[in-house]
This record gives sequence, C-alpha cells and structure tokens, in this order.
Amino acid sequence: MVNAFIDTQLWVYAFKEPRREGFASDGEYGRAVRMHGKATEFLRDALLRHTVYITTHQLAEIFHALAFRGVRMDRGQALSIVEKIAKSSRTVVVEVRRRHYREALRLSASTGIHVWDYLCVVPLKGLVEVAYTNDKHFLHPTMKALIPKVENPVGEWITA
Repeated sequence: MVNAFIDTQLWVYAFKEPRREGFASDGEYGRAVRMHGKATEFLRDALLRHTVYITTHQLAEIFHALAFRGVRMDRGQALSIVEKIAKSSRTVVVEVRRRHYREALRLSASTGIHVWDYLCVVPLKGLVEVAYTNDKHFLHPTMKALIPKVENPVGEWITA
C-alpha cells in the first residue's frame, strides 16, 4: 500500500463530466472527455491501491472547484462527495497548522507558485511517497522536496 497525494484537478476531472456547451471547439471538448475518462479510471484504481492523504485545505478546494468553478455541480452533491472523501477508510485527513501556513506563504513568495498548491502538500511532507498531478508546478524543486515522486496519470500537463 502506497501513501499518495492526489491533486485537486484530478478529483475535478473525475467527478465533473464535461458538457459540450462548455467548450469553444470539438477538439477542446474531446480533450476534456479523454481527461475525464483517464482521471475516473485512475481514481478508481488509486483508491483501491493507495492510502490517500489529503489536507483540510484541499477538501475545501475540491468542494469549491466542484460547486463554484466552470460548469457548477449542485452544492449538495459536491458536499456529499467531499464528505465521502473525508470519511473514507482509504483517506487520511491532515489538518493544516499555523506552521504549514507560514511555510506555504514563504515558499509561494519565493517561487511564484500559488500558495494553494503548497497548502495542499506542505502538511504532507514525510507522509506520502507519490504525488499524482498534471500541474507542472509540482515538478518544481521546492515541490519535489516535499513529495519527491511525481506522476501524471492523465498524460497532459497544465500550469494551474
């Protein structure tokens, strides 16, 4: 059993099915459908093979992304998903502490990477073996110092 971090965007890809009207072109829509399929399959497999570590900040971030960004999911449904993630026997919820905020702010100020990314992983330093993400920010040396192994289960990189 591997201790893993799964980035917010992968949860969003898996739980939000793309709608054609949300995309400017068939190509963009097709890409979104592929990402959704890959993320859904990955998440299903990851929850069987890994213990997933998630911070209290990331739970809020997942809820916000599902209920308030892009094509919005019903808030009750988004809340239900986040509660199931938090209560699952496959997840360990790690509280973000004051020292984590300070380190995340310092790292963000020095690198220009969003503080939100750091708040997801600073509290997990030493707890997880692999980060699953498609955010290029996680390839930065400061991120790799927090979680040295980074894998992209959907095959396309973004800069969030």
